[in-house]
Amino acid sequence: MGAHESALIQMNFNRSTESYFPGEHVSGEIVFQNKHDRLKVEEIFIEIVGELAYKTTESRSSTDLNGNSSTEYYNDYHHIPFFTNRLPLARPDGLQDKIILSSGTYTWPFDFSLPENLPPSSSPNVDAYPHIKYHTQIVLDRPRFKMNVKRTYPLSISRRMNHFLMDDLQKMISFTNQNRKQLRLHGYLLHSWIVSGQSLSFRMNLHNPERTEIKNVEAAFIQHRKTALDHNAEVIFSINLPGLNEFNELYFQRDFDLPVPSINLTPTHTFSTLHYGYSYNFNVNYELLLKVKSHGIFTNFEVSIPVVVVAEAILEGQQQNKGFGETDAPPSYEASYR
Repeated sequence: MGAHESALIQMNFNRSTESYFPGEHVSGEIVFQNKHDRLKVEEIFIEIVGELAYKTTESRSSTDLNGNSSTEYYNDYHHIPFFTNRLPLARPDGLQDKIILSSGTYTWPFDFSLPENLPPSSSPNVDAYPHIKYHTQIVLDRPRFKMNVKRTYPLSISRRMNHFLMDDLQKMISFTNQNRKQLRLHGYLLHSWIVSGQSLSFRMNLHNPERTEIKNVEAAFIQHRKTALDHNAEVIFSINLPGLNEFNELYFQRDFDLPVPSINLTPTHTFSTLHYGYSYNFNVNYELLLKVKSHGIFTNFEVSIPVVVVAEAILEGQQQNKGFGETDAPPSYEASYR
């Protein structure tokens, strides 16, 4: 009865957007078409759930009769609920212990508020582990030994504002590294933070005293999601920087503006929760990874630059992305990781 009956339940939201901000109202209507002459239900409710999910990998070794050993790897998936809110829609009156639904169509309005402190849903890859997900579940709670009627809908939570100090967002991030042939790459981000759909801008300088022939320089923008036991690195975009294919000049300097896709990117943030006395931490951060590939042995090298992704293009007290002029002295590469 469960799968068939769930298809007869619909959850209609009062607005078309798929994403909500913490603190917002979520409202709509539940529609249930009952094809039974007499359906007994103990309670009808909506449950809103937020989960932190991560995976762990374990190995199992075995030896066959011939003495050959083998190892197999298994993934275990863990789901830690950090938010649960149950909203009753219908209960028996004082004269009955069950709700009796005759054949027909039933509707129940719903309205609930989201807490202000909810972390955002993970994106763009919503299914990759680790992640944070939300869903609403409609439940027709039936008597004992009867299968409940359920249907689940995903719910997306966005962050309205990043919890960064303005001073932190205005710090310039510099970078530097070199290989054994003294090929040195250094530069800095031209903006302190980025928003989805805008450009990731940076100045890059190359000093090539031995005129090493550079194959290319690849720039990759990567999202990292981390828990204590799980890590996912997702490449948002990757490109070979123009003007550096088979490059062997002494110097190179250019400002690059790499367009960030107009997709929903989870902002940089940290989230912690407790579950049965255990602490669980979840971090989302980004990096611009520059990979210098040159001819020769052990000459390739790379540099990682932390990038802050914020939730909105306009922050309080700031009308545009803070840029830096040529006279500004950037902080050290090491300081940007403190």
